[in-house]
Amino acid sequence: MDLSGIRLKRMGAKGVCIADAPDGRVMLVRGGVPGDVVSVKIRRKRKRMYEAVVDQVEQASDLRIEPVCKHTAMCGGCSWQQMDYEAQSKAKGQEVYDQLRRHGHILCDDMRPIIAAPSPLRYRNKMEFSFSAFRWLTEDEIHGEETISRHALGFHVPGFWDRILDIETCHLQGEPSNAIRNFIRDQAHERGISFWRPRDKTGVLRTLMLRSTQDGQWMLVMQFGEEPGQAGMQLLDDVLKAFPGIVSLYFAVNEKGNDSIYDLDLTLHHGEAYITENMPSAIEGGFPLSFQIGPKSFYQTNPVQAQRLYMEALNLAGITEGDTVYDLYTGTGTIALFMAQKAAKVIGIESVPEAVEAADRNAERNGISHAVFEVGDMRKAFDESFIERHGRPDVVITDPPRDGMHPKVVERLIDLKAPKIVYISCNPATQARDLEKLQAVYDIVTVQPVDMFPQTHHVENVALLHLKNA
Repeated sequence: MDLSGIRLKRMGAKGVCIADAPDGRVMLVRGGVPGDVVSVKIRRKRKRMYEAVVDQVEQASDLRIEPVCKHTAMCGGCSWQQMDYEAQSKAKGQEVYDQLRRHGHILCDDMRPIIAAPSPLRYRNKMEFSFSAFRWLTEDEIHGEETISRHALGFHVPGFWDRILDIETCHLQGEPSNAIRNFIRDQAHERGISFWRPRDKTGVLRTLMLRSTQDGQWMLVMQFGEEPGQAGMQLLDDVLKAFPGIVSLYFAVNEKGNDSIYDLDLTLHHGEAYITENMPSAIEGGFPLSFQIGPKSFYQTNPVQAQRLYMEALNLAGITEGDTVYDLYTGTGTIALFMAQKAAKVIGIESVPEAVEAADRNAERNGISHAVFEVGDMRKAFDESFIERHGRPDVVITDPPRDGMHPKVVERLIDLKAPKIVYISCNPATQARDLEKLQAVYDIVTVQPVDMFPQTHHVENVALLHLKNA
């Protein structure tokens, strides 16, 4: 079912545009920009709404721009490149406020404008690409007479787990990311090294990950679907010769059904076990921090905005020299160590043992002895005995995954009644749900969105909570 003459009114949740269908139903449209008049293809019909995608732009919005990337229509990684960046960031800020007010019934007098990213492109420090012997073909390629290679190194086409869109230039990571990737794909094709066949689970070249630091260190992680043999190992050596900025190169043979590296044994083929990201102090009297990033480490993918996010959290927390701070869902301890610049004691808790080991190493590396970390399931480990061991906190920082905090953790925070909570979230919807419960004993004092992921609908938000009648 196709419809034409549809005017897109505003942005909605998860990057869709809101429009009115001719029959009065609400229409959720992907691929549009507020103000566009479009024809759409209906993908799903529900009782009160349609889900649709833009088929053709009949009248372009003033906010619509020409995408930088030629792959954006099919890739899905930069779903907002067709919209002016200032409009993108404003839409994200509005989405945060709408989620908090509509779903969390949050009352807050200090809802601040979103902090936009200084660089809407080339901001990512980590990218993952997949090899495939079955490249996604365009309509012109399908019907053309030219014989073309089906080898691909790029991203999964949305909705097709076994089809890869070959990427010439990705604008999310700085160079030489594209040069490294294209070199590997072209050399592998010339040398006859097989690409991954996901349905058969055969092929030598499976995935490629590139990590980088702001001072130009690069890490390459290759997954082979089969033993690489002499040709595969020679390819790795030739990549190192062509790109001396690669200071760490790992590989693994992965015969599993999925591409996850976290349960694989990785082999360090060349160089250092880690690359090191430096975070200069942005506060008076603070100290610079450095973090070792391994192939399995979590680190914010936008390091510039990560520092800005942590600064906002630190400033809102109002930490003083004698304060005890809890950092829930601490990960590798980046936020905890940032808070340690002011706090007397910081205690981080995290469920992943490898992450806590990394947090301990990061603390030692930075000479920080007043930050300690514990492994534990947050629902069970964050209990009275934890509080007895470490003392009652003056400030709680919580930065949970997209699903938000478990109800038992929310209940524990309500019982704990720390004077202040700083809640950092990458999902305004689950944050709104949790904040609504916390409002029983807390006032939501400040809300500060931060755009960590330009060209996408994703957004981070920081909320400051004060204990009522404290």
